[in-house]
Formats: sequence, structure tokens, C-alpha cells
Amino acid sequence: MSFVNCDRSIFDPDDLMERMMGDSVLARSIAEIFLNDIRNRIDMLKDRLNENDIRGAELLAHSMNGAASNMAADKFQEIASRIEKASRLNDLDAAIFLLTELEDRFMEAEKEIRKAIL
Repeated sequence: MSFVNCDRSIFDPDDLMERMMGDSVLARSIAEIFLNDIRNRIDMLKDRLNENDIRGAELLAHSMNGAASNMAADKFQEIASRIEKASRLNDLDAAIFLLTELEDRFMEAEKEIRKAIL
């Protein structure tokens, strides 16, 4: 599979393809699922934070952290990790502060994923 130029610091299609053992159909399918799922999880995270449910926020951030790692979406993963850590430390203000950056990094990742493999 040949990839268009994309910002590999945001999304690394070669890393994803290695994880998918070269199966481009599987990679596309996983990418679509990731994008749809993460949109929903970000909305759920907003709800948890607005409800002061720091444990729920931690679990959602943890799941996004893992999904982003598997998807090779490094910048998004970094922010999800920071929200997970803030939540674990009961720092609701920090988690809320990082939410906008999480959304921004997701939009960047989505753009690069769509450009590269969808």
C-alpha cells in the first residue's frame, strides 16, 4: 500500500500497517472503527468531567490512550495519557483543561488518517 504524504508525528500509517500485518482492508476497517468510537468516547469524557465523575473520566481516557497507541496516533495518545494521569491524581481542573487539546489532536489525527488510508 502506498501512502500519501502525511504527518507521521500525528499518525504513522507504516506502524499501523505493520500492526495489521500488511492487510490494508483490515487497516481501513480498524481506522473507521477508531474514528467513530473515539468521537463517542470524547463526548462521553466531556459528560464524565461535567458530572465530576473523575473515575469514569480516567477509564475513558485510559481506553482512548490504548486505542490511539494501537492506531499509531501518537499526539492524540499523548494527550489521552495526560488526561488519564490527571484523572488518576483527582485533578479535575487539569483534565478539563486538556479536553480542548484532546479534541484538537483528534481532529488532526482524523485528517491524517483519512488522508493516508481512507
